[in-house]
Amino acid sequence: MQIRSVRRIVADGNHNAFTGAQCFRDAIYVAYRQGDGHVCEQGKLVVIRSRDSGHRFDHVHVARGAGDTRDAHLYTVDDRRLHLVGFEALKGKGEEVALHSGTSWTDNGLNWSPWTRYEGTADYVMWRPRFFRGTHYCAGYRVNSMGGGEVAWFESTDGLRWSRRRVLREGADQPSECFPDFKPDGTCVMIVRRDNADHRPLLMTAPPPYDKWETIELDVRLSGPALWLTDERIWISGRWFAAPGVAHVGVFEVVNGKPELRVVLPSGPGFDCSYMGVARDTLNKRRCFLSYYSGHTASGDPGVEQFNHPDIYLAEALFDAPFITQWRTAGIAGGTLATASYADPDATPKMGWRELSANPAGKPRSEGEGGFADIRQVHGGKQAMVYLCADLQVGPTDRGSLFFGYDGPIRVWLNGTQVFEGPGDNPATRDQTVVPVKFKHGVNRLVIALDTHGGKAWGVYARFERAE
Repeated sequence: MQIRSVRRIVADGNHNAFTGAQCFRDAIYVAYRQGDGHVCEQGKLVVIRSRDSGHRFDHVHVARGAGDTRDAHLYTVDDRRLHLVGFEALKGKGEEVALHSGTSWTDNGLNWSPWTRYEGTADYVMWRPRFFRGTHYCAGYRVNSMGGGEVAWFESTDGLRWSRRRVLREGADQPSECFPDFKPDGTCVMIVRRDNADHRPLLMTAPPPYDKWETIELDVRLSGPALWLTDERIWISGRWFAAPGVAHVGVFEVVNGKPELRVVLPSGPGFDCSYMGVARDTLNKRRCFLSYYSGHTASGDPGVEQFNHPDIYLAEALFDAPFITQWRTAGIAGGTLATASYADPDATPKMGWRELSANPAGKPRSEGEGGFADIRQVHGGKQAMVYLCADLQVGPTDRGSLFFGYDGPIRVWLNGTQVFEGPGDNPATRDQTVVPVKFKHGVNRLVIALDTHGGKAWGVYARFERAE
């Protein structure tokens, strides 16, 4: 896992918290609850959008029900519709509070429906809905008749009218907020918050039709949890109680049922942080934008108390991927990209092609970190054109994407057809360029021509993925 950037994207002096995130129509959307405090009557849901990978945001929507409207979630229906979800908390007599979950939606990212209450959810708080293979799914929670917590599984065909299918968990351990994700085979993996179990969450797993769940307790003190999958790897995040009185946003990988800390994002030290949203890049499923909130940075206004007015942050994370490690390479002294043409090793043996291996992950960049194909030994610090060739076994796949990182001008061919050309500069970074391509079934030949940029270029990262 590599954190490529962390940006503060909302810092206006309000209490900004409880985030959701989703990629939709080639843009990143982040939603959050804005109010005067952690709990107040002024709460509303705000949606902002970035069209440049999280560098700049503009406001596109504000939603509010009859009371404090809070805890924003975003999810998409196959990139055709984007849903904003939250709930209203309405004060009644005494300590009584009525809860109503609801949604607002858009088909283009700019024009949104009115706030609409869900049907069939009664007094449940609907938490992190997902759409998967034609059905909307959600785990909602409430306080049950015995004073403990209850989590139930809901399904919907339209994302507005829900049916409760079964109770998943109830008891004095107070299960509540759930965050699910789905494997390609349909298996649901979900993390469940528990407040009366020393904040140790549950990891629940079930295949379709989601009526038989396996449950394990995770040995980490975590609330406001998030969960997402990369291949078969399970990632979780949340408000990590690192020590008494100290909380941070921690990201963990669950390995053999045990959470292993991978990174602590800028956050804390107070409890008002976390509630992460996860937006997976539509072109690169290993690139995620992680939204969260924290008060660790003071407002520029000295009249705004730091820890009671948190801000919204967005981290860009890249998760490990199998890079091409076996290459054939050849160099042409004095060449530049302007003179580069397709070179097939089978047709140009006189170029002196030789084997080149990218080193495995874990070594420093100068030694070929994480699949980096180091070509300095080929050009020796001189101006040259260096060619790289690899045969990709893609199987019975028609479409997919090529991913590149490069530090010199580059030209790329797939099966003899040029698919990309672009400039480059030091350093090369993983997945800096994504190129959608058409594959042929079986073996595909990838050829790269890299201009050494006056001998300064070190090499390339390259990998491919099949379309799902």
